[in-house]
Amino acid sequence: RQIAVAASDLAARRSEFMALVGAQADFEDPGLGEFGLTNSVIALGNTFFEIVSPVASETAAGRMLTRQGGDCGYMLLFQTDDLAPVSRRMVDLNLRKIWETERAEVSAFHIHPKDIGGAIVSIDVMRPPASWLWGGPNWINQRADWVGDILAATLSVEDPKSMSHHWAKVLGVPCHATTHGFELALQVDQRLLFVEADQRPVPGLCGLSLAWIGPRESKPPSTQFCGITLDFR
Repeated sequence: RQIAVAASDLAARRSEFMALVGAQADFEDPGLGEFGLTNSVIALGNTFFEIVSPVASETAAGRMLTRQGGDCGYMLLFQTDDLAPVSRRMVDLNLRKIWETERAEVSAFHIHPKDIGGAIVSIDVMRPPASWLWGGPNWINQRADWVGDILAATLSVEDPKSMSHHWAKVLGVPCHATTHGFELALQVDQRLLFVEADQRPVPGLCGLSLAWIGPRESKPPSTQFCGITLDFR
């Protein structure tokens, strides 16, 4: 439901991305101060793109920026109707939670990145399901004009077969081989792809496919943004 990248210069990257997708407004979540971060969340259809930037020392995002040598992919947030089955699978797989919240609007937890690999992962239940607390109170009226839902994300990893099957077990979704690696089917028209690691210092989120709903003549080519390739379909 949401994907996050980390950037050193939030203002510059925010302006660049909003212009690219035709967004007129975004949301800054004051709750990110808990993690030593500030952010910008842009609604893309019924999904969300987040840019986070550290404002304190010793943050997970700051350490990732250092490891990756600059702006980079950071986090994937998955929505489910029930956290219990995911929690049971985590116990079976000896995975750790590094953060949890229980509120009237949301129940969620983060999985330790060393246990799942590839990225920080959040599992979220929203009440009601069509809502998305992290997008702000008015996201449905602030969606980007030219870009719709996130269609796919790509993770560059050292062992695509092993990691894709590990993620499939955690998320409880099917996994199968493709021409270029391995693929998890999340729901209709949404996929998670695992490919062989490239030459970056640390493997991780390297690509994102987005639905283009703007003018055909304005559709941009694939472009690099915060260390990941944005592909418009």
